Amino acid sequence: MHGIIGKRIIGTVTAVLTAVCAMTAALPASQAAYKQEEYLTWSQLDERWGQTPMDSTTVRSSGCLITSLAIMIMDSGSLDDAAMKNLKIEKAEDFNPGVLANGYTDIGGFGSGGYIKSWLDIQKLVPSVKWGFDSNLKSVESKIKVTETNADGEEVTKEVVDKTKVAAEVQSLISKGWYLIARVNTAYGGWHWVYIRGVSGDDIYMSDPASTNPLLYEVYPDGLQGEYWALNGKNPPRSDYTPPEQFQPYVEIEIVTPPKTVYNYGEELDLSACVVKRKGKNYIGDEWEDEPVLITEAENIEHSVYFEPNYAGDYTLNIWTETDYYEYGSTTLTLTVSQPVGEYYLTNGCKSAVYSSELGGDPIMTIGDGCALTVTECVGKLGHIKSDTFTGWADVSRMTRLISSSQREKGDIDNDGYVDKYDLAQLNIYLKEKDSLPDGISMLTAAETEAADMNSDGKVDEADLIAMLEAIQ
Repeated sequence: MHGIIGKRIIGTVTAVLTAVCAMTAALPASQAAYKQEEYLTWSQLDERWGQTPMDSTTVRSSGCLITSLAIMIMDSGSLDDAAMKNLKIEKAEDFNPGVLANGYTDIGGFGSGGYIKSWLDIQKLVPSVKWGFDSNLKSVESKIKVTETNADGEEVTKEVVDKTKVAAEVQSLISKGWYLIARVNTAYGGWHWVYIRGVSGDDIYMSDPASTNPLLYEVYPDGLQGEYWALNGKNPPRSDYTPPEQFQPYVEIEIVTPPKTVYNYGEELDLSACVVKRKGKNYIGDEWEDEPVLITEAENIEHSVYFEPNYAGDYTLNIWTETDYYEYGSTTLTLTVSQPVGEYYLTNGCKSAVYSSELGGDPIMTIGDGCALTVTECVGKLGHIKSDTFTGWADVSRMTRLISSSQREKGDIDNDGYVDKYDLAQLNIYLKEKDSLPDGISMLTAAETEAADMNSDGKVDEADLIAMLEAIQ
């Protein structure tokens, strides 16, 4: 048996094993995920053991067979005290394909290129695993004709493997107590080994060192090449196989402590208090949850926001993450730069609502074209109007902010250098609307009001109107 195994692997496998095992890892995985034990998804590419030596190669490059064997040891319950002692580990949780590879290295079990010199060596490491035989499935030669529609819409007939016969033969071997490690037909040819878990209908379920998808025909449409190795374990295989539950992995991000969300005009962005955490379900069906972490210190969470402190409005904080199993999760938070405080006025037929509080809600009144007001506090787009007799919050986002206002001559309300009928018209409008508007809202800006106070008595009334008439005449 030693000579047969050695000759076969030296003559055929060594030259192609590294390339095939690496390339099969690039095969597209199904979007489906299945609830399963973690060891059933062990990958030769796992960074925890991928660089473990196997003579002149590594588990990552050539470890599909050693990984399949490690899975078989776990699935058959063969990792007992004797095996752990031989493998130099203290508990079952320490076992993995890298540990098994080290065990083979310790006993000189690898030949050049990482092939296993003798299947009988497994009993030196894991006594409960017994080598059975190396054979070929007869059923893989059985073909059936199927008619399919190609990309051009034409019907074509081709020969494909008879999955029913293959499934029956594999099931027969499992029912006789054999665990199987078999070769599959990859898109690149060559050799690649997988562990056969069981059969359900025509479907064959596997553990593939290059994929987490357990459905053999989804990953390898051409199925098995034929060769398989049969072994016994401490416990017999399950002849009545139950396929694993299918589910959708996911990841979510929760904002545990939001950052400051409303900023004064000109205030810089501050995310230092923002705390987030992730939770989800991974590719083997286990639910998990991370500890909360500051967003500015999170290693696996990204965030971005365009934020201009000198431009009032809403900004979107985007937070996202991606897991090792390619699930994507994101959330957003709105950050608001409040309107600047100061003097505002309405023009061009615009209207603006006034509310009783900074929370908005139902407006208590609406002001229109020409109205002016001064706000000393802003929350978002609402500015606080406050006087001795009135308080309200106006939507100043629809108003024009008065950036600067030069001092004007008495009577020259529109600041055109003349006291004329246009100034008189503005004063008339102010006096007409004065009693209908609450204190704090006016038809004149502060500079215009000062110019309209012809007699400088601190108020604008009919006496100023008469004084303006006299000035014009």
